[in-house]
Amino acid sequence: MNPLLARLADGQCHSGEDLARELQISRAAIWKRIEALRALGLNVQARAGGGYQLERPFDGLDAERIRSQLGEKALPVEVRFQVDSTNACLQRERREHAPPRALLAEVQTAGRGRRGRPWISPPGAGLYLSMSWRFDCGLSGLSTLSLATGVAAARLLEAQGIEDLGLKWPNDLVCDQGKLGGCLIEVQGSAEGPCEAIVGIGINVRLDRNDSIDQAWTDLHRLGWQGDRNALAAGLIQNLADAFAALDRSGFESFADDWRRLDFLQGKTVRIEQSSRAPLEGRAAGIDELGRLLIDTATGRQAVGSGDVRVRAI
Repeated sequence: MNPLLARLADGQCHSGEDLARELQISRAAIWKRIEALRALGLNVQARAGGGYQLERPFDGLDAERIRSQLGEKALPVEVRFQVDSTNACLQRERREHAPPRALLAEVQTAGRGRRGRPWISPPGAGLYLSMSWRFDCGLSGLSTLSLATGVAAARLLEAQGIEDLGLKWPNDLVCDQGKLGGCLIEVQGSAEGPCEAIVGIGINVRLDRNDSIDQAWTDLHRLGWQGDRNALAAGLIQNLADAFAALDRSGFESFADDWRRLDFLQGKTVRIEQSSRAPLEGRAAGIDELGRLLIDTATGRQAVGSGDVRVRAI
């Protein structure tokens, strides 16, 4: 964790003088680092004559605590304070670190969603996780990878007591009519296999108001969750690892029932916007064996693949 943030994490008031002495830097340097934390989105209050204090305690991620909950055969887990994007880090470092591997970050300065849209990632406000994984089934067997990822995350959150979850095709976790999380899949390899995937997933834990988010959203705190982020991270890593192994071994069959139960769009009228085609409107009718969204339109049923597709319930 950032050394200054580690000292402020208890939510108590710390004088600039004490912080400077503990970190062996000047008080002016402390002020600059406080400003840097504020720029990342942390609410650090300055109290006249009292020092600096976080608006609320900071529940930092700890790689050792996470690994201790994963057992002896756990995949490598790393926590970094700040990255541009966890997916981008794993992509850059794939030659030095063979899969499987899990990377979490407290802050992403260039977090990405589908179609390059930004993912708002302030410190401690969510779980920002990417995992690399080797699949023997090849590209042809991974058309449902984003759907299986969503099911794995939803199973974990339901076990944590979150109710009324939904999965919005192709990759969104929704609850209370707002977005709770999403995933970004990047795959390299051949159609026959093997291939490597980097699966990035973000879950909102406790977001403050952010006017740059252009859609309805929610977070675990608003849904009544008061658990431990490290335990949540460990559970998510384990669920995803189990899901990837099952998908590689036997395909989407073990996920299909949960997907149907959680399908947020089922029976809704939707509008699909595609960059190279006119918008498509119809009633969502589930998915096919390739994970494509089925739409009943005025001219018949059509299957829509992932990629440059936007889905909006209307």
